Amino acid sequence: MKQSPLFPIRLLILPLAIVLLVGCSDGQQQKKKGVTASVQSAPYELLVVANKEWLQTTAGKSLMDVVQSDIEGLPQSEPSFRPTKINPANFDGVFKMYGNIVIAEIGGKHKQAEMRVSRNLYCRPQLIVFLTAPNDQTFTELVSNRRKQILDMFNEQEFERERNVLKKTHSGIVSQQAQRQFGIDIHAPADIDQVKAGKDFFWASASKQDFRLNICIYTLPLRELTLEDFVAARDSVMKINIPGGHDNQWMETDSRTVSYTIRPQSTQSQSRTSGVMVVRGLWDMRNDAMGGPFVSYIQADEQNQRLLVTEGFVFAPDEKKRPLIRELEAALQTVKFAGNTHK
Repeated sequence: MKQSPLFPIRLLILPLAIVLLVGCSDGQQQKKKGVTASVQSAPYELLVVANKEWLQTTAGKSLMDVVQSDIEGLPQSEPSFRPTKINPANFDGVFKMYGNIVIAEIGGKHKQAEMRVSRNLYCRPQLIVFLTAPNDQTFTELVSNRRKQILDMFNEQEFERERNVLKKTHSGIVSQQAQRQFGIDIHAPADIDQVKAGKDFFWASASKQDFRLNICIYTLPLRELTLEDFVAARDSVMKINIPGGHDNQWMETDSRTVSYTIRPQSTQSQSRTSGVMVVRGLWDMRNDAMGGPFVSYIQADEQNQRLLVTEGFVFAPDEKKRPLIRELEAALQTVKFAGNTHK
């Protein structure tokens, strides 16, 4: 596994930070116009507005390949979004109330390939990405160059929707324990109703849902880490705090599956670090058949000289994992440092 430093991370967050700013101005203009209608599409639905015959071409397939690309860190193939395809002439009425929309147009009236972004044009919250190009070749190049940017924007749009739901309805028992033990606020899914506390660690589960949703919070010494360092530290913490039914069973990380990205720090957080390390991968129970995906957010809490790790993991055999792991990841994004010192 490649050694990659997690901190310092200030320079690494700039590309994503720029991505998240691309569409702000349109959204602000629409807010002034008083768009108040609510989105009517389901989470992770995405509307593709383009000629359906053209979508069967190489250029069209390049676009569909992006919107249907698999989510990282899951044990099986699950696409990022469920696409619905319509011809431009049918883009009206209820279709304009989708939260996620891609509009593709090819033709000589376009002098160059271009991506534009509009927010909250017809409803809230809504993200519309316009992809235009003079011909198929330049369109394909545009999609290839902007692939990550397109996915990042739509993923963030869905995370925002998830966070808004959690803001209204979340687990009180998790919020209280996180505040009491770590001096932080977090909005965990309301179904998470059982907490097991340890030393600088707690594990919260949805007991009425066969423990399929889980959140852990723990701390590590404040220091620079490599990805390999973090996996070793995680395995050590989980071996102590999440044992199996026998002495030779405990949670561990499948190190072959882990990867990381850098996410800009929330403006609401009081941590002074510039970004959050996001680690994804699979966990399993040693000497047992249990396993599933996890996602960890690691951020520096300089006031208390520690790294704070908030983590969600899923145990849902024979179920789709996308909505579950995404809901947990959105919860990790709600963490705020309350200003209290660690007790």
